[in-house]
Amino acid sequence: MSKSVRKFVLPLMLAVMLLMSACVTQTPPTQPANPPEPTAPATEPIVEEPTAEPTEEVVVEPTTEPIVIVDVVGREVTLEKPATKLVGTHNPTLNAAVVLGGGGKYLVGFGNKSMGRGLYEQVIEGFDDMLEVGRGSNINLESVIASGAELVILPERHQDLVPQFEAANIPVLVILDSTESFETIQQTLTLLGMALGESEKAEQIGSFLNRQLENAQTLLKDTTEKPSVLFLGSSSALSVAPGSMIQTSLIEAAGGVNAVSGVEGLGGFVDVSIEQIIAWDPDVIWFPQYSDYTAEDLLNDPAWSSISAVQNNRVHQFPSRLEPWDQPTAAVALGIDWALHSLHPDLYSLEDLMKSVDEFFTIVYDKTFTAEQLGIE
Repeated sequence: MSKSVRKFVLPLMLAVMLLMSACVTQTPPTQPANPPEPTAPATEPIVEEPTAEPTEEVVVEPTTEPIVIVDVVGREVTLEKPATKLVGTHNPTLNAAVVLGGGGKYLVGFGNKSMGRGLYEQVIEGFDDMLEVGRGSNINLESVIASGAELVILPERHQDLVPQFEAANIPVLVILDSTESFETIQQTLTLLGMALGESEKAEQIGSFLNRQLENAQTLLKDTTEKPSVLFLGSSSALSVAPGSMIQTSLIEAAGGVNAVSGVEGLGGFVDVSIEQIIAWDPDVIWFPQYSDYTAEDLLNDPAWSSISAVQNNRVHQFPSRLEPWDQPTAAVALGIDWALHSLHPDLYSLEDLMKSVDEFFTIVYDKTFTAEQLGIE
């Protein structure tokens, strides 16, 4: 190549190369046809959007465990659920159902109407129309079956009736011990409270009873005088309450001593002679409101005239007119209060008594009664 040509061609080739180099540097990098989706950081949770229709909530019904109760004679009684219909044929036992139900809530059968005295007419709706099934051991089983009863309640003294109710496939609970005391009353309420699903009410009533006992103990702590008290039976003035009956507990809780000694009996009054009563010479005589005789009968009877209680006019009917306060029922709590007022009126006034009366009936029946209605002296 001649120098003239070389002088022309070399600059031209250099210019072309520079031009091509500039074009290459200005062209953007080629993007892939299908770029990968960006991934979320490993630490960032993925939140799903809620669906348009909410999922249906599954409700699991709680299972009810069977109720297993050991009654006062050692029988194990199983109820699949709390009883709602029951029958009682013995008043102190039946009364536990009345107070726990605040009336006739659970009752479908009654021994007979005379068991109710005046109270049940006041607190049980439809009392006059209630089915009578027989009293004590004299039971009409067909009536019990017809009542639809889910439970029969009995005292220990009538436990011989258990087989016939069980033969009719009706559960039976023996809830009242024959050895009567404040503890057995608590036990009766506790056992029946379990059977009815009323344990809280049973505890509430039991707490009231305990408060009355504790109050009496506090008031009597400095008292040395302990009057001897004779508690007579209802059908005859020549029958007395032995140590195993709740009447003895009432006498002792109120600061007295039972005048009866050397006489044994279980679950009932014991017949004695007038000579024996004269020998005991009680300071005070109490007899039930439901007795077949009056205070005047004793005060005017020459055979009783040498007895201290008669001479000092300390013969009193134990209240109340609406229900007995001297039986193994919840109302024995008020019996403690009245007995305390009777033996020691300087420590416990009638006004104090009526405050307790109002509290008890409000707890149990959500109502109150006057002293006149109750027949309180």
